[in-house]
Amino acid sequence: MDKIKLIKLSLPKQISNEIERSIKRGELSVGDKLPSEPELVALFGVSRNTVREAIQSLIQAGVLESRQGDGTYVMLSGRFEANMVHRFYESMDEVQEVRLSLEKEIVKFAAARRTDNDLEMIRNALEYRNSKNDSVIENSQWDMEFHLAIARASHNSIFYDLYSSISTFICKSVEKRITGKETTGGMLNQLHIDLYEAICQKNVEKAECIIIAILKS
Repeated sequence: MDKIKLIKLSLPKQISNEIERSIKRGELSVGDKLPSEPELVALFGVSRNTVREAIQSLIQAGVLESRQGDGTYVMLSGRFEANMVHRFYESMDEVQEVRLSLEKEIVKFAAARRTDNDLEMIRNALEYRNSKNDSVIENSQWDMEFHLAIARASHNSIFYDLYSSISTFICKSVEKRITGKETTGGMLNQLHIDLYEAICQKNVEKAECIIIAILKS
């Protein structure tokens, strides 16, 4: 067997990885302020320069943001999401293609697996969505809450995490598609009601057909 050369990670790399793990574990959330530099030095038992290098690498990746005179804040869950952010901004049309493929599977699982509690969550989100008449941006956000409720009802945590991770870009894609178009609010509202009813009835095929109609509207 050939000798395997092990790569030893530098201290800054180890620290940046640990910060990412803290975000993924929920110890730090998007929007949270990072502990101060002296606190991080004490926590990791390393020099200020090592901490600064680790933080700077995450800032450059887009995971963290430094705010002058305020501190450093968590912007994304990790470097993978940061990389996807850049790709999504480059091609919003591809976001819609990804959404169609993902949601077709999500609604089928939701229709097959939904519980009474899931139905209540979906219905509440639907009523809130259909009662709103706000700006394009706000409407797209209420719409997303409805679809996230369905993703939870799929009872597949990976599907939910994938969908949740791209929800911001789905909202932007929706805004881009509907801005400047004639309103089809009434028709879309009814399609969302029909989708909820298909999930209620555990009608997998009908749910898939409706989500395709919604996303192609």
